[in-house]
Amino acid sequence: MMPADGMFLLPWLLFGLLAVLIVVGVPIAMALILTSFSLILLDPRLTAWVLFQRMYNGMDSFVLLAVPLFLLAGNLMNAARITDRLITLCMLLVGHLKGALAHVNVMVSMLFAGVSGSSTADSAGVGTVLIPAMKREGYPTHFAVAVTAASSVMGIIIPPSINMIVWGALTNTSIAGLFLGGILPGLMIGVAQLLLNLGYVRRYNVPVRPRATFRELLHSGKDGLMAAGIPVVIIGGITLGIVTPTEAAMIAVLYALALGFLVYRELRFGDVLDASTATVRLCSLSLFSLVGAAIFGYLISFYQIPPKLMAGVNITDPVVLLLVMTLVMLLIGTFMDSLPAMAIMAPIFQPLAMQAGIHPVQFGVIGVMALGLGLITPPYGLCLMISAKIGGIPLLKALATTLLYLAVMLAVILLLILYPQLILAIPRAVVPDFI
Repeated sequence: MMPADGMFLLPWLLFGLLAVLIVVGVPIAMALILTSFSLILLDPRLTAWVLFQRMYNGMDSFVLLAVPLFLLAGNLMNAARITDRLITLCMLLVGHLKGALAHVNVMVSMLFAGVSGSSTADSAGVGTVLIPAMKREGYPTHFAVAVTAASSVMGIIIPPSINMIVWGALTNTSIAGLFLGGILPGLMIGVAQLLLNLGYVRRYNVPVRPRATFRELLHSGKDGLMAAGIPVVIIGGITLGIVTPTEAAMIAVLYALALGFLVYRELRFGDVLDASTATVRLCSLSLFSLVGAAIFGYLISFYQIPPKLMAGVNITDPVVLLLVMTLVMLLIGTFMDSLPAMAIMAPIFQPLAMQAGIHPVQFGVIGVMALGLGLITPPYGLCLMISAKIGGIPLLKALATTLLYLAVMLAVILLLILYPQLILAIPRAVVPDFI
């Protein structure tokens, strides 16, 4: 137990102990819990019951049920080979351009993002098909890995986004507003990556296909559009107030099952079991981290760290504050999963954002995007690790090319900071009452 004259050290110890545990290799979830439990033992004002109560409260949310359901929808899409049909559709649209497979990689990620809401499901599903295909056509492996990892980041930006659901639950921000606010930024990142592809593939001798006929587009479009229709149903249902995000996630699962069993007839019961198992494994890691972050976030509030920051940090310029937040969250995202990271960082920056007059939807979209970039930046870099494993190369070999895509995405974030209407225009036009 800490003596009374040393109580002022506890807030510093909170972050210092967490940093030490992460550096020595303790998993993020356990590092958060161990740090919180240590502080509770040292502080005579707290009891062990606080740990269990706050961890339970961190998961006692109907909205968070959407997380495993959207992950399951993405895994079912992969199992039902719906991803293959999206690839075929995109190939017919841009196959006549040089570097077609690189463009298809980005376009499919944009479509897949609108279904699963998960970047890791995107990188695994799309990468399994396209990375070997790109290698066969003469693309360097490092380029195939980089474009797959970078494009998969759109999975947490283009709605429905699991990270936006969690952000909305943590900050009481309209999830419909966040979804609509993420549409244009996601498209901007997709277009920026396509333009980078056009410049990058000039140096490679890769095949160019003949332009697809209208008959081919019509035949393939029928299959592809049925899968691409899922985000329209999800976003439309949430925006119109017909369904909650959790109910929309369940619709996505049922839609994927219907396509897999009844329409495409590619899905088997064993595939559903495998997809469910993969979902449980991935979801348990993320949500367990969120449990640890819940008690850690409570201690941040208990020690009044945000008010102290507001008193000591007087940043009233929204642009400056968002730039600082982006850099901090980009740094945090390099070694921590985005869900626990946002559970820790959102309560710290939210009062500062309110003080600076930043709209909650702009604050949320930029925060989610900044943390999402950690998916392609080591040492965490989960999407980059998945893509590199599929490509069979060391992660660092693809890092230089990946950083080019990272620079493009940072440029898009800068535009969104300078021109908030790029985020707010669609929500204000469609659901002004929600924001």
